[in-house]
Amino acid sequence: MFRKLLIVLIIFAPIVVSAQKYVLVWSDEFNMPGLPDSTRWSYEKGKIRNDELQYYTEKRLENARIEDTLLVIEARKERYNGAAYTSASLISKGIGDWRYGKIEISAKVPTGKGTWPALWMLPTNSEYGSWSRSGEIDIMEYVGYQPAFLHYTCHFVGINGTGHQQSGISNSQIANPFNTFIKFGIIWTPDKIEWYANDVKYFTYTKKSDDYRTWPFDKEFYLIMNLAYGGSWGGVAGVDDTKLPHKFLIDYVRVYQLQETEEPFSITVQTPKHGKVEISPAMDLYPENTEVILTAIPHSGYRFKVWEYHSGANPFTFRVNRNMTLNPIFYNPDNLLVNGEFDVNYSKWDFYNDNSQTIAFLPSVADSTFVFDITKSSGTDWHVGFQQTGLSLEKTEYKLTFEAWAEQAKTLLITVSKNYSDWGAHLSRYVNLTTTRKQYEVMLNMPLADNNVRLYFGAGKFSGKLWFDNISLTKIEKSTGISDLKENSKFFTVYPNPTTGKFRVKIAGEKFYKESKLEMYSADGKPVFTRMLKENDSEINPGKLQPGFYFLKITSEGNSYSKSLIIK
Repeated sequence: MFRKLLIVLIIFAPIVVSAQKYVLVWSDEFNMPGLPDSTRWSYEKGKIRNDELQYYTEKRLENARIEDTLLVIEARKERYNGAAYTSASLISKGIGDWRYGKIEISAKVPTGKGTWPALWMLPTNSEYGSWSRSGEIDIMEYVGYQPAFLHYTCHFVGINGTGHQQSGISNSQIANPFNTFIKFGIIWTPDKIEWYANDVKYFTYTKKSDDYRTWPFDKEFYLIMNLAYGGSWGGVAGVDDTKLPHKFLIDYVRVYQLQETEEPFSITVQTPKHGKVEISPAMDLYPENTEVILTAIPHSGYRFKVWEYHSGANPFTFRVNRNMTLNPIFYNPDNLLVNGEFDVNYSKWDFYNDNSQTIAFLPSVADSTFVFDITKSSGTDWHVGFQQTGLSLEKTEYKLTFEAWAEQAKTLLITVSKNYSDWGAHLSRYVNLTTTRKQYEVMLNMPLADNNVRLYFGAGKFSGKLWFDNISLTKIEKSTGISDLKENSKFFTVYPNPTTGKFRVKIAGEKFYKESKLEMYSADGKPVFTRMLKENDSEINPGKLQPGFYFLKITSEGNSYSKSLIIK
């Protein structure tokens, strides 16, 4: 009897465990005409890499738009910010990042000498170091001078000593790929990456060991969809301007991940630093396909940025099909830098290495503090460092503040430089870091306006670890004379007035101009508080201020209105 029972259990045991299935976790069908959805995509900006000829523009319909339910990425011949051509590169970094899954993109490539469209992925946080140490996944690349071939590749640092290896295939089995939409895709698991086109598998790269040098593909990656022109590969056979403009067409992007457990599912919202989150419905566990709405509410002086790795929408509406952890990110609008508190690992920070054969470093974040560990150095300050790029600065004074210390006391280089062309510095400053944590304040006086610069921390003199936190770049607001602030009692009212602290602002009339800016000045004209108004009859909490006489100024659609306020 026992033997029979054992046999029955062996036969039926596999039925108890349900098979894993892929579920849709992120997508864009490109159904709304106009600019691409900003809750899913942002842009690369400038002349970025590979000696390409184009300038990548931001939020410009001529280069990236949705029409006839297709995303159109267009390369054009036109003068723009020092370049002779323009195009666009859309990225999902921070709002669409995944580790493992199935990705499908239906696209139609352009043809013609010089074209270089690509669907590819880069690591969100480059935890193994700068390219190619942290890997690259090319879902599809195409160069117009080889019109018969589609390329499926991955890149990594490798173990042959060259600092770069790749594995992939160039395939011509799809005839005239520029004449039709092709469904490109990968299936990426902890053990391998498989490349597909129209559901036919063309290549597999298999993990050989846990060595990041050959398998850096165990971290989050984000999508890039771009159309380059010319450059180190696209321009090998020259370019043919007579065929411009070129259009790279994308029908849809769909990302699936494994549903690793059966319903019901859990939703975990990490405790935000500068705001709170409301969830509806609020449940301990959710049946599959339950519609959930998350609303991020920032504290005074902050704004919502993204649901890290998931979406830039607020409120964020989705259907539950797996266990989820969501991290809402808020930011200070006065800080021109993104993620200066390193709440989102070191997202938005890039790295520079002048010579990967003689210089090595490892970036990481511990307890929301950035750790820059330089294991090999040349001794020249600008040879290795980290930066934020694509900043737009005016011809005025800025204040840079940060907290830092190092294992060795040495000199840190800080530059504001061009993010294009000769990459020359507009200004340079030096800071002496010590072995104890200190706050530094550096005044940066921009000699001219430039809408595409990079703030660079050059650490090449150091060896060992450096720590950075709370990096902030703010524009120095000039004092406003009281004579410039004239009362206007018709546009808005403020009450109670006098007040002991909080007060309310109400715009007169039925029409309220959303995104009006409220500024508060002391009696001598110095700014003490600012925030954006998003609803009428808003309650304002300026924090603890000294009793006295203040001015309130509301700016809406280019017009300013002022009123006095007494704090007692």
